[in-house]
Amino acid sequence: MSSSSSPAPLTTNKATLAAAISALPGGIPSVAQLFAYAAEAERRVQTLRLRAEERSVTAAGGSVTQTELLVDRPRARVTTIHGDSYDVWATDGSLIEQYSAASNTFTRRPHRAAPAGLDGEGLPSTVAVGATLGPLPLKGWATTLLRPGHFCSNVLSSAVLGAVHETTHLGRAALAVDAAAPRTIDRIGDHAAFRYEVTFDRQTGLLLAVNELHNDQLVRSTTVTALAIDAAIPASEFVIEIPGNARKIY
Repeated sequence: MSSSSSPAPLTTNKATLAAAISALPGGIPSVAQLFAYAAEAERRVQTLRLRAEERSVTAAGGSVTQTELLVDRPRARVTTIHGDSYDVWATDGSLIEQYSAASNTFTRRPHRAAPAGLDGEGLPSTVAVGATLGPLPLKGWATTLLRPGHFCSNVLSSAVLGAVHETTHLGRAALAVDAAAPRTIDRIGDHAAFRYEVTFDRQTGLLLAVNELHNDQLVRSTTVTALAIDAAIPASEFVIEIPGNARKIY
């Protein structure tokens, strides 16, 4: 992706945003403090190299998906590997490119700024869309791990939450909390037996692990397996190598 032929990146400079919470209070924070801190995780990293592994178990058997996220604004890249195929998403802040190896197709489009008013003061936190530091895929764990705010407010906050407790992940200090779906019918088989076990990085607020359990059986897990913060990332790693015979969709 060549930025020389692209319009100016549609990104938000950190200096134009309200100051982020610099650190959690000493000791064990409350759930509300932890979720508010995690919502600003993206603003505490200059560059990020993150790898995550998603494992799921269904009636069809188990599956494993690998995800790599690279961020050095205005550039970002997400590579998703599933089975023998892979997808790549990349941006220079103004253009967004995607390539699918399974279909050998690619797309290239400009990044559009979000409509005005999505972060209005009158909107509840569950629907408000605050300013970000640049585009990321609209869905997928790469975005959720870097921007856990909506996952916290829309999913975890509606659950019966346990107490925050200390743990470690990849040798880093971390904070974990359990979130169980509220029971409405006290019957075996009620979907309320579903719960999450989530882990956040204490320093940055990044989401590091999510375990989904049903009747105490692990059915899906997403775990950060490698993490490098504020280390230099060569610009060449943000370039998508698209085969010459790939078909352009738009």
